[in-house]
Amino acid sequence: MIRCTFLLFACCFFSRNLFAQTDTVPPVLACKSHIDVGVPIPCLMTAWVDDFIDSVTDNTPTGIQLGIRKTCTGGGFPENKSYVTFLSSEWGPQHVDIWARDNAGNTSSCTVSVSVDDIGGSCDPGFTIITETPQEKGIANSKITASGENCLSDSFSTYGYTYGVSGSWSNFGTLIPGSGYESLVTPTKNINPLNGVSTNDLVLISKHILGLQALDSPYKIIAADANQDGKVTSFDVVVLRKLILGITDELPNGKSWRFVPSDYVFPNPANPFQPPFPERIEVPNTADPAPSFFKFTGVKIGDVNYSADPGQ
Repeated sequence: MIRCTFLLFACCFFSRNLFAQTDTVPPVLACKSHIDVGVPIPCLMTAWVDDFIDSVTDNTPTGIQLGIRKTCTGGGFPENKSYVTFLSSEWGPQHVDIWARDNAGNTSSCTVSVSVDDIGGSCDPGFTIITETPQEKGIANSKITASGENCLSDSFSTYGYTYGVSGSWSNFGTLIPGSGYESLVTPTKNINPLNGVSTNDLVLISKHILGLQALDSPYKIIAADANQDGKVTSFDVVVLRKLILGITDELPNGKSWRFVPSDYVFPNPANPFQPPFPERIEVPNTADPAPSFFKFTGVKIGDVNYSADPGQ
């Protein structure tokens, strides 16, 4: 009788362990197809794994583990990951992977699409912009216009200096890649057209035109092109003379400064107009991650001896 009881116990014990060892049925995981995530101040939002799940069941319902990660940021079950955090720089369409694992190690997963938005209207994506002269002096009061995904027609201005070196402006976040079109960053400044312009500049420009003394920098040549027609001629001298005499009170095309991306290399420094130099920075929609730092070199039109005060 004792032997039969022992055999019965042994059979039950081994059958249960055999069942546990041969459990190959993964959990049944039903995820939401899509959710919206609103990012409030301070411009980040935590979303928990339960927010993405409709239901999860298993043939051994106890001990089911859940995990989450952003798509394409790893492989296998995401250990000790129960939430993801979205920043303002991730506005737009995103995807997360949801995982379930039972006691036997069987796993199942699904992918949920996510739309990340600014619900408060106060987390507008931004970046850092530096505007400075060829001598690396900050150019104050430059207006920067940025266009792109989630930043349509936004504009803001740079004021003052950073440690007396650079005119700069910065904000939280970055431009958004993958928006379907490129983003643009364009600086402008159109105040104090006489700033730095004197008869000495007219003399230097005239010598350049006559071939007596060439301007020795592409930025000086750009400054000499007062009517901004892509060449330096006597017409530019006429424009600047009228400005000095008070006959006119502004420069052509509504610009008193022109800006060039600081990393631009002029193919022919003696003729910076061919090919035309860029006056903005274009961010392709394929850029990932999108750049968050932009630097421009500004040229005061008419000021070929760099006497202008960039703080004006």
